[in-house]
Amino acid sequence: MTQVEPIHIGASWYPECWSEAEWAADIERMREIGFTIVRLFEFAWHRFEPREGDYDFDWGLRLLDRLHKAGITAIIGTPTAAPPAWLTSTYPAVLRTGPDGQRQRHGRRKHYNHHSRLYRKLALEIVEQMCEAFASHPALHAWQIDNEMSGFDYGDETTCHFHAWLEDRYGTVEHLNRAWGLEFWSQAYQRFDQIPLCTARVGSIEVPERDHPSLLVAIARFQNEGWTDFIAEQCALIRLHSDKPITTNMTGLVGAMDWASHNRLLDRVGASMYADRRYYHYNLPRFDRLRAEKDYAPYWLLETAPNWSGGGRTFNIHYDKRGVRLYSWLSVFLGGSMVLYWQWREHRAGQEMLHGTCCTATGRWRPNKDTWAQLASHFKAHHEWLMRNPPQQARLALVMSTESAWAFSIDPTDSDMRYADRFRDHIYMPVVERQLWRDVIDENADFAPYRVICMPLMPMIAPSTRARLERWVAAGGTLVLGPLSCIRTEEFTVPTRHEFCGMEPLIGGTSELRFTVQWVEDQVWVDFSSGARTRTHTLCEAFAPTGAEVIARYEGGYGDGLPAALDHSYGHGRVITLGCMVDDRTWGQLVQDVCADNDIEPLCQSDDRVVVVPRADATGGITGYAVANLGEEPASLTLPRGGTDLLSGDDEPAALTLQGYDVMLLRL
Repeated sequence: MTQVEPIHIGASWYPECWSEAEWAADIERMREIGFTIVRLFEFAWHRFEPREGDYDFDWGLRLLDRLHKAGITAIIGTPTAAPPAWLTSTYPAVLRTGPDGQRQRHGRRKHYNHHSRLYRKLALEIVEQMCEAFASHPALHAWQIDNEMSGFDYGDETTCHFHAWLEDRYGTVEHLNRAWGLEFWSQAYQRFDQIPLCTARVGSIEVPERDHPSLLVAIARFQNEGWTDFIAEQCALIRLHSDKPITTNMTGLVGAMDWASHNRLLDRVGASMYADRRYYHYNLPRFDRLRAEKDYAPYWLLETAPNWSGGGRTFNIHYDKRGVRLYSWLSVFLGGSMVLYWQWREHRAGQEMLHGTCCTATGRWRPNKDTWAQLASHFKAHHEWLMRNPPQQARLALVMSTESAWAFSIDPTDSDMRYADRFRDHIYMPVVERQLWRDVIDENADFAPYRVICMPLMPMIAPSTRARLERWVAAGGTLVLGPLSCIRTEEFTVPTRHEFCGMEPLIGGTSELRFTVQWVEDQVWVDFSSGARTRTHTLCEAFAPTGAEVIARYEGGYGDGLPAALDHSYGHGRVITLGCMVDDRTWGQLVQDVCADNDIEPLCQSDDRVVVVPRADATGGITGYAVANLGEEPASLTLPRGGTDLLSGDDEPAALTLQGYDVMLLRL
């Protein structure tokens, strides 16, 4: 039988901040509680290269020797998030320039320009030296690129790169003018170097945008392609020296960073995740995304708090030991194989002295020591079964699009149109609460594993994606489109030939009327032929069917009596298109009905605080259930079958009660 990877537990550790004489005590504490991994060196550039071209890796090798002797492995981070002072003072042009034209200064992190060719050269030099020093060390488990990458640059060098990017993409400025419709407000350009690299804080309507929408989308694409190149260069160099997996720690659900594109370069998906116990549902869609992003390769939780979080203000993330246990198991249950806490030891100085840690600066334990030790023991005891019985491949997918987050932040359809919130609260959670097992994917993912795909709130759908959808539906898939799907071109302009950019044959209808219900929501209803009746809000679409069946109509408002939803047979498949937002109950029931038509049933009967994860063997057959209660009060649930709780050793019936913030790992 082939060997499976362990489930690691550990912490981020910054030994460069402490004297070498203290390392042994820290490592012994880690061994005491069963930690198996640490994350190292991500901010240690100054220690490795105290002067340009003068390298010192001996101390790092001595540390790795100690860890290996103790049976602890290491993730080594490239230190490019924090360049040393000699670099930023010698080459100040590598520092990031903000949209206000002000260049950042030394003394923070992530203050470099990721487009800077000089910075990339210097970064690759330190990465190559680290590879030569550490790649063959037996303590090495994996590599991490940088740390929580984010941010856009607006400096002179970046502006020149942007103009070259535009010319490469559009060929001529006349083509760009036509594609963006720049006759409006006399915005047309005569040369590419006239085009401003303006503020593009995409992803949130809290920062209003007033520049041309197509320009802002182009800037976001350009800036993200720069990040992709930055990551790709480091990955390529590391792979010349090492066959260990490469990861990085993404942040947030969806926003300015196009993490789906960046993660395709990596071997494992990793994340920093900190939402507190009242908001665990904020992280559920992130876990479902992490699992699906690399074809169910176990993802890594690279940062979460061991107790509380504090980067200026403190946040009691997990409240107590039950919360730490629940959150750590939740990550593993949903497809992870690593839990790293940030951080091991309290900073004795610097910007995050208030953050929760495993140990104080003086070496005393902080709260939850016994919980970490219990988790380490259980991870070791049950990793074999968990890794051989991963989460079952979902047959339902919800599409979450980074470019949709950009689109709705630039041109929001209503005053509360925060894409991430709306997707999480009104698209994703109603499905979770009905115990429908699902993945969260992006529009470029492989559609083949799924029987049902929901693609709401996606105004831009690329022609290549439309073609893949047509083939997938024709082969038997069920697609739920809308609201607000495919109403903009790839350049974020209004289509002038077809309201749905050529999706009309798939939809089985065209647009009869697009209208708003803002301020008259209480006067407009949507009535479904199933009997469901719901209010709506934001921008609405009324259809003119050309082959589809009408399954809902508007009552009241501009669209009174017109079709609000269509159901269209296409090849061997089916397309349901919603013209408007519906309430959570109606949406959840619609998805459940569509799933039932495709032999996808709820995992269990329970209240909406319970998370159930089906675990499956190599054949796809369910072999057990991982269960977590996200609420404080006891919760009842009924599974298809009972089993043995591997964590307690008790036999449990199909109908059971789970205590508040408790977990079970049931083997059938």
